[in-house]
Amino acid sequence: MDADLHERLEMLLVLQWLDEDRPSDGAVALSVTTAAAELALPAGREGLLAVMGALGELEERGVVAVTWPGGPGRDAHVRLGDALRADADRLFGGR
Repeated sequence: MDADLHERLEMLLVLQWLDEDRPSDGAVALSVTTAAAELALPAGREGLLAVMGALGELEERGVVAVTWPGGPGRDAHVRLGDALRADADRLFGGR
């Protein structure tokens, strides 16, 4: 797994949040399978585990909060933290 995967996943989450018109609660639904493909990770278990590991790293840093309503490895509900949303607003223009 490449060292900057968590940073690339963070950007993917921010772009998804922006594409979804910046929900005020910071919530986005993340398909782990789709994220692995968009991040050009290997197909199958290896790519899924890499995305899940990167999500865990982002969560440990307090950047996002992750829940797994269908169980780990399925779609994740990700809430972008306030600081990340504020940074995105500064970089990409506020509402």
